[in-house]
Amino acid sequence: MKIGIITYDKPHRKTQEVLFGLNQLGYKKIKLIITKFKKFKNKKKNNFFEHRPHQFEGPNINEISKYYGLSLSDMNDKKVFNNLDVTLICGSALINQKLIKKNFIINCHSGLIPLRRGLDSFKWAVLNNEPIGNTLHFIDSKVDFGKIITHKLTPIFQSDTTHFFSKRHYSEEIRMLINFEYHLNNPNILELKTKNPKMRMPLDQEKIMLKNFKQYKEIFCK
Repeated sequence: MKIGIITYDKPHRKTQEVLFGLNQLGYKKIKLIITKFKKFKNKKKNNFFEHRPHQFEGPNINEISKYYGLSLSDMNDKKVFNNLDVTLICGSALINQKLIKKNFIINCHSGLIPLRRGLDSFKWAVLNNEPIGNTLHFIDSKVDFGKIITHKLTPIFQSDTTHFFSKRHYSEEIRMLINFEYHLNNPNILELKTKNPKMRMPLDQEKIMLKNFKQYKEIFCK
């Protein structure tokens, strides 16, 4: 199987972790597809709780490609997806609609689609007492609304802190991407309500979310 991996033009932790996992499973025919990282001007600079590990660290993309013996392509190349069987998103801005092919580009969203879409899915789920999990799905023209491959709930325990629970949640996201082929053959799709996508959580609501975590555990811990 020939796999494309979309990533940023700078060191990127998630890309490194997924590549390592795919390599361990024996996937060798991989192309790195580079897209320019764009920093949002209005992105919130501060928050009380980081629910994902810092991403922009580690070896650069040229070092990675050399170590694994992988080819590099630019996302703007019209033939970038030629001869690929599937493409995984590790890091990307919005993808040009002209490049999107049906059931071809796979993303792992850190929320349960279509219930929790958009940004800060982990935080919004805690705030609203909703189940937390990841969704492996094909992308289409809508935000976090493409064909679902599988849902996977993230286990939560009474002794969890928000930090440790979010760390486990992120690790599950990485594992789902690495094991995409298994999930394609073994779907698990939940029946969920559809909600509109959310933006970054404001600081005042983030404070409430952190206070709500104890109640959240009482609801969802088995």
